[in-house]
Amino acid sequence: MRQLLRGRAEDIPSFREMPPRLKTRARRRVALTFGAAFVAVAVLVVGAFAGVDAIRSAPVPADRPTPSPTPGVLRADGDVLSFTGVPSEGPGDLVAVNPQTGEERVLVEGLDLVSSARWSADGRWVAYMTPAPESRGGISRIGLWVVNASQEPRRIATERLTQLAVDGSTWMWSSTGADLATIRWLDSGVTLSTIDPLTGETTDVGSIPDVGDDTSVPVWSPDGTRFVFGARGGALYSIDVRTGERSLLVQLPGEDLDSVDEILWSPDGAHIAVMNDLVPGGGRLYVMDADGSDVRVLDDEYDPAGLSWSPDGTRLAYAGGSRPAGKVRIWVALMDGSAPDEIGSIPVASCEFSWLSPHFCEGNLTWSPDGSRIAFRTDGGVSELVWAIDADGLGDAEPIDDLTYRSWDGGWYLCECV
Repeated sequence: MRQLLRGRAEDIPSFREMPPRLKTRARRRVALTFGAAFVAVAVLVVGAFAGVDAIRSAPVPADRPTPSPTPGVLRADGDVLSFTGVPSEGPGDLVAVNPQTGEERVLVEGLDLVSSARWSADGRWVAYMTPAPESRGGISRIGLWVVNASQEPRRIATERLTQLAVDGSTWMWSSTGADLATIRWLDSGVTLSTIDPLTGETTDVGSIPDVGDDTSVPVWSPDGTRFVFGARGGALYSIDVRTGERSLLVQLPGEDLDSVDEILWSPDGAHIAVMNDLVPGGGRLYVMDADGSDVRVLDDEYDPAGLSWSPDGTRLAYAGGSRPAGKVRIWVALMDGSAPDEIGSIPVASCEFSWLSPHFCEGNLTWSPDGSRIAFRTDGGVSELVWAIDADGLGDAEPIDDLTYRSWDGGWYLCECV
């Protein structure tokens, strides 16, 4: 049995050897695999070098001039303009104030005085008035300056120092974009010019002949194509910005018309509100289409305390005094021909609304940006609070802070020294 097992063990190989044919096939597969891998790697390497050569040999495009950057928006988050200087204490800065946080951002440094400043409609520019260096030579003059996001102020006009020039009523921004207009009162009449703030180029629009005493300040249409102004007796004239041609827009109806006190375009340019003084006193409030048609009287015995269009131009808010003194009544008129609605009243301290009262104080109305509220602040008398009321007449008037009010009202600045 032992010999039998030993014999069988010697006949069994310790491992199985691959048959010759299979050995040859395996060798071929290994060779092909390594060969294919080598070829693939070689192709990749050659391709990589070819790609690098192609990139290096590719033509380089010609240099292009770097375009000038578009000026950025200067006004953000409803910023309000202010001046930090005090005449008796030295120069100050023209700053933009965030109405939510009160944080100040410097726009122009080291100014002796800023009498007035306003944002352009597109928020990219600020125009401001400050005494000109020529003032030191004896004749007081004031300069109109502009500054944009590059913060490089440039003077674009100089005028003799007058009360009208100081308070900003001799210049205005267009209602859209960023164009300026200047107004000069001369012995021969009123002259109008437009100024491009980017180039400083001035274009003469023309002059307004003496059409009567108390010619009102011309106001620019929202589309920028014309100015409208009023003359004593209720005549409204239109001036074409391109040609300077003057034409009668409308003769307001009614008797006892004195000087035109205020003209206000709706933001959409569709309507015009006009307040005309009456003889011997009082006022009459009109509204009409922009072409002078469809004139109607909103208030025939109007004690004016402020006018303001809603942001969308569909509603006109106006304020008037009440007797006994101490309250301002607010009306809202739709442009559909319906009668105005009185939406409420706002308390005002130390203000007597009477044309014969030395304490008569006009006010300033403005809408919130979303058109939901109307705010009122007096321009005279003693009033420590600014009030706001819902435009739909629901709820009572509530006080708001002055920065919020100024932000709603366009964020402009007027020196209290004026």
